[in-house]
Amino acid sequence: IKFIMKGADVIMMKIVEDSDWLVEECDNLAREGLRTLVFGQKEMTEEEYEDFKHAYHEASTAIDNREELMEQAVEDIEVDLKLLCLTGVEDKLQENVRRTLECLRNAGIKIWMLTGDKRETATCISISSKLASRNHDIYQMEATTIHEAKRCLDEFKNYPGDSVLVIDGDTLQICLDNIQEQFVASTLAAPAVVCCRCSPTQKA
Repeated sequence: IKFIMKGADVIMMKIVEDSDWLVEECDNLAREGLRTLVFGQKEMTEEEYEDFKHAYHEASTAIDNREELMEQAVEDIEVDLKLLCLTGVEDKLQENVRRTLECLRNAGIKIWMLTGDKRETATCISISSKLASRNHDIYQMEATTIHEAKRCLDEFKNYPGDSVLVIDGDTLQICLDNIQEQFVASTLAAPAVVCCRCSPTQKA
């Protein structure tokens, strides 16, 4: 029995065996604006499958904490996977996206793009979609502490010209949880903000 799993690189890198090429190739594909998916697999014995099947059935019929128990049952087999392959998929823009974004920008409407994509992919898409125009600078913001976030926001606020802010989900959460007023004030003048690596909750 083969168990095959796919997912985002940041998740799959913790699950599949170590690789000396995965990170580099993921970054290469992301810089080309491609969405990356990592595939892993492992062999399961009949006994291991039956144990999983039983655990998942018990979890799915539990009265309390059903979703958590089902997730745990699946996570218990998501270990020690062999790296199978890496794919890069071009997510083509829908018709008239560029023209629509350009019209919105010319009307003075500020646009935010929230995506789960890697920073490099999100940046490429913002350029190809004309969310960031040719005369816009792009400021990459990444912080792990409140102090770093404050420093970056001060730097961005004084950044020359019209600058598009690219910020990852973790940094965004630090700003929203601790320095929300400064974050809003610093981004008001930005023609667009690109939030990459957003969690489903952040996108909702």
